[in-house]
Amino acid sequence: MAGTVHGDIVQITPDAVAASLARGDGGFGRQQHSYYDHPVLRGAHWRWEIIWYFYVGGLMSGSAILAAAADTFGDDGDRDVVRNGRWLALAGAAISPVLLVKDLGRPERFLNMTRILKLKSPMSVGVWSLITFSAFSGIAALEEIVGRGRVPWLLGGLVPRGLRNLMHALAAAFTGSYTGVLIAATAVPVWNTGRRQIPAIFVCSALATACAAQAALLALGNGSPKTINKLERIEFVAALTEGALLVDYASSAGETGQALFGGETGQRLRANTLIGGIAVPALLNLASLFTKPSHAAKRHVVKTLVAAGLTLYGGYVLRKSLIEAGRASADDPRAALRQPE
Repeated sequence: MAGTVHGDIVQITPDAVAASLARGDGGFGRQQHSYYDHPVLRGAHWRWEIIWYFYVGGLMSGSAILAAAADTFGDDGDRDVVRNGRWLALAGAAISPVLLVKDLGRPERFLNMTRILKLKSPMSVGVWSLITFSAFSGIAALEEIVGRGRVPWLLGGLVPRGLRNLMHALAAAFTGSYTGVLIAATAVPVWNTGRRQIPAIFVCSALATACAAQAALLALGNGSPKTINKLERIEFVAALTEGALLVDYASSAGETGQALFGGETGQRLRANTLIGGIAVPALLNLASLFTKPSHAAKRHVVKTLVAAGLTLYGGYVLRKSLIEAGRASADDPRAALRQPE
């Protein structure tokens, strides 16, 4: 019993409140029609389209950064990274708007967001960053078709190749991080609490998953062992940084972070991202840190593919867990009304 019933009025007694607190429902029994247990925030309606939008956006951004870096600073053995990265970036730039339109429901909603640039709106800035990134990705893919350094002047041919690569990489880094900024700028407690970590986590995850995809493609296509060694080193650093940021996020979020780091969602995040997607691939790629790229032996294809697969899946689970945690956090009135520590 939550209390004593007098006619249509429910009188909550101190004993009932104590029992309710012991059950963990805040002192007001769930069976009572009280506004105290009703959500005060409207949760995001996002479904699988946005999960994949975040994932594809990270993969294409990281691929573009790797392609730009390899084209500017790499040697002839890194040409496969340039080619694969440019095509992955272009494919992601083509898929992302489709996923976004699918989530919005009608194409004109996407077009309406392009009518004006609102610098104070993360959504508006994000859409325009996607458009900018897509333009640079198209120019890079065209350069891959017509030949290195040969781009029609109307499409950026007047800009030096090194500067084009820099602009493409900056647009990619911005696009890869904006989705993290987008969710962190909301009032959803578990997202807002991680506003300092989530954008950086997304960038590190984007770079790690891109390295994994590139290493897998090179392993399957008999690519340069030296190049695979470089990719594994970059992935090692990016993944461990991502893991450190996640640990810092969990420790700083406190009780509000239970929506992400506790329960079934937290178990899945630890098993598939922190352990399966970061720790295990890092151990598998550890040898790359102690092997000189110039003396790298032929890579073990199975090992490379296993590490790449775990990293790619861990990146997907990270984004899926964040979206699901956001829904749970928005539905929790105590998290929304909890005073910051």
